[in-house]
Amino acid sequence: MIREMLKRHEGYKLKPYKCPAGKNTIGVGHNFDANPLPKDMQAFLDLHGQITESMAEALLSADIDNAVKDCRKLYPNFNGFSQRRKDALTDFLFNVGIGTAREFKNTNKYINLEQWDKAAVNMGMSKWFSQVKSRGPEIVQMIREG
Repeated sequence: MIREMLKRHEGYKLKPYKCPAGKNTIGVGHNFDANPLPKDMQAFLDLHGQITESMAEALLSADIDNAVKDCRKLYPNFNGFSQRRKDALTDFLFNVGIGTAREFKNTNKYINLEQWDKAAVNMGMSKWFSQVKSRGPEIVQMIREG
């Protein structure tokens, strides 16, 4: 489910593009300014002007793994959360990164207390929520409902 959700939220492009924040991005929201491509993938991109679907899928797998690791750092009980909440939080961390996610102090406090309604309300009041279009309401609903 998380792969499909991220593809829907991030898009899927084999050619480089600028994300809304102006970062060089490819595949499913992979910011290769912050996370350089593997050398062989970069060489392929330089030669062909795009990457392959299998390369995009490999990047997505690695980026999901990193987002899950970050979730486990931020939310010690992450593994015990419902799958829908884990997917919602993985999508959120994939989107904003752990540095920005740490700034959601009240939201994180409520998540760690498993006070899901309060976590959802706080997340829904954030600047992030107003910037991410349909992604925000979907994630907030998943956090609230589990």
